[in-house]
Amino acid sequence: MAPPNGIAYQRGQYVSVSEVSIPLLDPAFTKSDSVFDVVSVRDSRFFRLDDHIARFLESAKYVRMAPPCSEDQMKHIAAECVRRAGFTDACVYFLCLRGQFPPGAAIADPRTCDQEFIAYSIPWYTTVPAECAQTGAHLFIAQTRRAPSTAINQRCKNFNRMDLTSAQFEALDAGAHQPVLLSIDGFLTEGPGFNCWIVRDGKLFTPRDDILEGITRRTVFDLCRMVELDAEAAQLQPEDLLSADEAFLSSTAGGVFPVTQVNGQPVGNGIPGPITCRLRDVYWDKRAEGWHATSVADLIATPESAQR
Repeated sequence: MAPPNGIAYQRGQYVSVSEVSIPLLDPAFTKSDSVFDVVSVRDSRFFRLDDHIARFLESAKYVRMAPPCSEDQMKHIAAECVRRAGFTDACVYFLCLRGQFPPGAAIADPRTCDQEFIAYSIPWYTTVPAECAQTGAHLFIAQTRRAPSTAINQRCKNFNRMDLTSAQFEALDAGAHQPVLLSIDGFLTEGPGFNCWIVRDGKLFTPRDDILEGITRRTVFDLCRMVELDAEAAQLQPEDLLSADEAFLSSTAGGVFPVTQVNGQPVGNGIPGPITCRLRDVYWDKRAEGWHATSVADLIATPESAQR
């Protein structure tokens, strides 16, 4: 029986997620020197797998890493992690670690490290409780500021997350589900694992800077074009969120989630808005139709892609 917590690939072996280890002196542990990406699987089909891998490789390139496997190998490994875990719905992570300094030194020239690729599948989860897809989430505008992209490039998906974690404590202490952080200049950015959106006078807006440009964020722009809604990235103030007609989150971990409270105050009339609900429903309808889908079974059927 497959371990319920998931299956991982590390150093050529498939093992339980709980068996994966990172050496104490690996910069991935001591310096958060790693990049990652996460792709969702529903009904045994990956969503926008090529887009996630492309972003993963761009993140690796930015920090001067090169995963020691091809794109086809990554796809096959990801599918194997899902199959061996017995999941039909999952979140699959890709990681590239800097690798240890030779010969096991605590610090040295990072150009001498050999990068490591790890992938793992875990049960599908959502960034806010799943029932919020129908009832709406409660956001909290945190005092903690998002690290600016001039310091840590937020378009590079990484584990430098002390700001997000600090803000999450703020939100939980305030009785909210998740925080949204402001930039150093006071503009809305994002939260842990999601982009945020507002609707004002029938038009959609999402923060522009100091964010990870989410794949689901991209999907919302695509859906807006399909249903003839105007959407744009912009500099947004906290008041734009507090006074919005509607608000929602977009995330690989859950799709589109309405936001019905911010800082304990209702958004709009305090229930999921019609535009949000329309986009949420179209998102799942399109996924059910196979839009941007890659079958786990199809990837498993091409074992040559896993050969090194």
